[in-house]
Amino acid sequence: MYRTVQFLSAAMLFGIAISPLCARQWNPDTRGASLDYTQILHAKPNGEIVLVWWAVPETFPDDANSKVLKDVLTRYAIIGIAHGRNGAGGVTADPVGEVKITDSSSRDLSAFAANATPAEVTQAITTLQALARQSLGPLGAGIRWFAFDGSMAHSCTPGKIAVPVAGVTYTYDTPIPGCAK
Repeated sequence: MYRTVQFLSAAMLFGIAISPLCARQWNPDTRGASLDYTQILHAKPNGEIVLVWWAVPETFPDDANSKVLKDVLTRYAIIGIAHGRNGAGGVTADPVGEVKITDSSSRDLSAFAANATPAEVTQAITTLQALARQSLGPLGAGIRWFAFDGSMAHSCTPGKIAVPVAGVTYTYDTPIPGCAK
Protein backbone atom coordinates (compact mmCIF):
# COMPACT_ATOMS: atom_id res chain seq x y z
CA MET A 1 0.00 0.00 0.00
CA TYR A 2 2.83 2.39 0.92
CA ARG A 3 4.48 1.86 -2.47
CA THR A 4 1.22 2.59 -4.28
CA VAL A 5 0.84 5.84 -2.36
CA GLN A 6 4.48 6.65 -3.14
CA PHE A 7 3.89 6.03 -6.85
CA LEU A 8 0.69 8.04 -6.95
CA SER A 9 2.50 10.90 -5.22
CA ALA A 10 5.16 10.78 -7.92
CA ALA A 11 2.46 10.73 -10.60
CA MET A 12 0.85 13.80 -9.07
CA LEU A 13 4.21 15.59 -9.13
CA PHE A 14 4.44 14.74 -12.82
CA GLY A 15 1.07 16.36 -13.43
CA ILE A 16 2.07 19.41 -11.44
CA ALA A 17 5.26 19.72 -13.47
CA ILE A 18 3.33 20.22 -16.69
CA SER A 19 -0.04 21.48 -15.47
CA PRO A 20 -1.08 24.36 -13.24
CA LEU A 21 -3.39 22.04 -11.28
CA CYS A 22 -3.53 18.38 -10.44
CA ALA A 23 -6.29 15.96 -9.40
CA ARG A 24 -9.83 16.64 -10.54
CA GLN A 25 -9.95 20.12 -11.91
CA TRP A 26 -13.00 22.26 -11.47
CA ASN A 27 -13.89 23.88 -14.77
CA PRO A 28 -10.46 23.28 -16.35
CA ASP A 29 -9.17 25.49 -19.12
CA THR A 30 -8.45 23.90 -22.50
CA ARG A 31 -4.87 23.05 -21.51
CA GLY A 32 -5.98 21.34 -18.31
CA ALA A 33 -8.72 19.39 -20.09
CA SER A 34 -6.28 18.09 -22.70
CA LEU A 35 -3.72 17.10 -20.08
CA ASP A 36 -6.31 15.20 -18.04
CA TYR A 37 -7.40 13.30 -21.13
CA THR A 38 -4.01 12.45 -22.61
CA GLN A 39 -2.36 11.04 -19.47
CA ILE A 40 -3.62 7.60 -18.54
CA LEU A 41 -2.48 6.11 -15.23
CA HIS A 42 -3.73 2.60 -14.49
CA ALA A 43 -2.95 1.02 -11.11
CA LYS A 44 -3.60 -2.65 -11.82
CA PRO A 45 -3.89 -5.53 -9.32
CA ASN A 46 -0.75 -6.88 -7.64
CA GLY A 47 1.00 -3.50 -7.75
CA GLU A 48 1.27 -3.37 -11.54
CA ILE A 49 1.25 0.15 -13.02
CA VAL A 50 0.74 1.32 -16.60
CA LEU A 51 1.30 4.88 -17.76
CA VAL A 52 0.33 5.97 -21.27
CA TRP A 53 0.89 9.58 -22.28
CA TRP A 54 0.06 11.00 -25.66
CA ALA A 55 2.07 14.24 -25.75
CA VAL A 56 -0.07 16.76 -27.61
CA PRO A 57 0.50 20.47 -28.28
CA GLU A 58 -2.69 21.45 -26.44
CA THR A 59 -1.15 20.49 -23.06
CA PHE A 60 1.68 23.00 -23.24
CA PRO A 61 1.49 26.76 -22.63
CA ASP A 62 1.60 29.32 -25.41
CA ASP A 63 4.98 30.79 -24.54
CA ALA A 64 8.40 31.13 -26.13
CA ASN A 65 9.81 28.12 -24.23
CA SER A 66 7.12 25.77 -25.53
CA LYS A 67 6.92 27.06 -29.11
CA VAL A 68 9.31 24.55 -30.72
CA LEU A 69 7.91 21.60 -28.77
CA LYS A 70 4.33 22.53 -29.67
CA ASP A 71 5.31 22.85 -33.34
CA VAL A 72 6.80 19.34 -33.33
CA LEU A 73 3.78 17.89 -31.51
CA THR A 74 1.49 19.49 -34.11
CA ARG A 75 3.26 17.63 -36.94
CA TYR A 76 4.05 14.34 -35.20
CA ALA A 77 2.25 12.01 -32.78
CA ILE A 78 4.41 11.06 -29.79
CA ILE A 79 3.22 8.50 -27.26
CA GLY A 80 5.11 7.43 -24.13
CA ILE A 81 4.43 4.11 -22.41
CA ALA A 82 5.71 2.85 -19.07
CA HIS A 83 4.91 -0.45 -17.39
CA GLY A 84 6.13 -1.11 -13.90
CA ARG A 85 5.32 -2.44 -10.50
CA ASN A 86 5.65 -1.73 -6.84
CA GLY A 87 8.30 -3.83 -5.15
CA ALA A 88 10.32 -4.01 -1.96
CA GLY A 89 12.75 -1.42 -3.34
CA GLY A 90 10.05 0.94 -4.64
CA VAL A 91 8.59 1.40 -8.08
CA THR A 92 10.52 -0.31 -10.85
CA ALA A 93 9.99 -0.04 -14.59
CA ASP A 94 9.74 -3.08 -16.82
CA PRO A 95 11.07 -2.83 -20.36
CA VAL A 96 8.35 -1.89 -22.86
CA GLY A 97 8.55 -3.96 -26.02
CA GLU A 98 7.11 -3.25 -29.41
CA VAL A 99 3.52 -2.01 -29.32
CA LYS A 100 1.09 -2.06 -32.27
CA ILE A 101 -0.73 1.24 -31.99
CA THR A 102 -3.72 1.47 -34.31
CA ASP A 103 -6.02 4.19 -35.63
CA SER A 104 -9.82 4.31 -35.95
CA SER A 105 -9.66 2.09 -39.06
CA SER A 106 -7.58 -0.52 -37.20
CA ARG A 107 -4.54 0.36 -39.31
CA ASP A 108 -1.19 -0.03 -37.57
CA LEU A 109 0.60 3.25 -37.09
CA SER A 110 4.22 2.80 -38.12
CA ALA A 111 6.61 4.32 -35.62
CA PHE A 112 9.78 5.90 -36.96
CA ALA A 113 12.78 3.59 -36.81
CA ALA A 114 15.51 4.84 -34.46
CA ASN A 115 17.80 5.68 -37.39
CA ALA A 116 14.98 7.42 -39.33
CA THR A 117 13.51 9.61 -36.59
CA PRO A 118 13.63 13.30 -37.54
CA ALA A 119 16.10 15.26 -35.39
CA GLU A 120 13.39 17.59 -34.10
CA VAL A 121 11.35 14.58 -32.91
CA THR A 122 14.39 13.16 -31.13
CA GLN A 123 14.88 16.52 -29.38
CA ALA A 124 11.19 16.65 -28.38
CA ILE A 125 11.42 13.13 -26.95
CA THR A 126 14.55 14.12 -25.02
CA THR A 127 12.63 17.04 -23.49
CA LEU A 128 9.61 14.89 -22.64
CA GLN A 129 11.84 12.16 -21.18
CA ALA A 130 13.63 14.66 -18.94
CA LEU A 131 10.25 15.89 -17.64
CA ALA A 132 9.08 12.34 -16.99
CA ARG A 133 12.32 11.17 -15.36
CA GLN A 134 12.42 14.16 -13.03
CA SER A 135 8.77 13.83 -12.05
CA LEU A 136 8.29 10.04 -11.90
CA GLY A 137 11.73 8.69 -11.05
CA PRO A 138 12.35 5.08 -12.13
CA LEU A 139 8.96 4.70 -13.82
CA GLY A 140 9.47 7.94 -15.76
CA ALA A 141 12.97 6.83 -16.73
CA GLY A 142 11.42 3.62 -18.05
CA ILE A 143 9.09 5.31 -20.51
CA ARG A 144 9.49 4.13 -24.06
CA TRP A 145 8.53 6.71 -26.66
CA PHE A 146 6.89 6.00 -29.99
CA ALA A 147 6.74 8.70 -32.69
CA PHE A 148 4.58 8.74 -35.83
CA ASP A 149 3.81 11.03 -38.71
CA GLY A 150 1.07 13.34 -37.40
CA SER A 151 -1.06 12.88 -40.49
CA MET A 152 -1.82 9.36 -39.26
CA ALA A 153 -3.03 10.45 -35.83
CA HIS A 154 -3.68 14.00 -34.74
CA SER A 155 -5.16 15.20 -31.47
CA CYS A 156 -7.63 17.64 -33.05
CA THR A 157 -8.98 15.72 -36.04
CA PRO A 158 -11.74 13.09 -35.81
CA GLY A 159 -10.47 9.59 -35.15
CA LYS A 160 -9.23 7.20 -32.53
CA ILE A 161 -5.97 5.69 -31.31
CA ALA A 162 -5.70 2.33 -29.54
CA VAL A 163 -2.61 1.50 -27.45
CA PRO A 164 -2.36 -2.10 -26.16
CA VAL A 165 -0.17 -2.49 -23.06
CA ALA A 166 0.03 -5.42 -20.62
CA GLY A 167 -3.26 -7.01 -21.67
CA VAL A 168 -5.35 -3.82 -21.75
CA THR A 169 -6.08 -1.61 -24.76
CA TYR A 170 -6.11 2.09 -23.84
CA THR A 171 -7.91 4.37 -26.27
CA TYR A 172 -8.06 8.03 -27.18
CA ASP A 173 -11.02 9.41 -29.10
CA THR A 174 -10.24 12.51 -31.13
CA PRO A 175 -10.62 15.38 -31.23
CA ILE A 176 -9.48 15.43 -27.61
CA PRO A 177 -10.80 17.88 -25.02
CA GLY A 178 -9.00 21.19 -25.37
CA CYS A 179 -9.03 21.38 -29.16
CA ALA A 180 -10.38 24.54 -30.75
CA LYS A 181 -14.01 24.11 -31.76
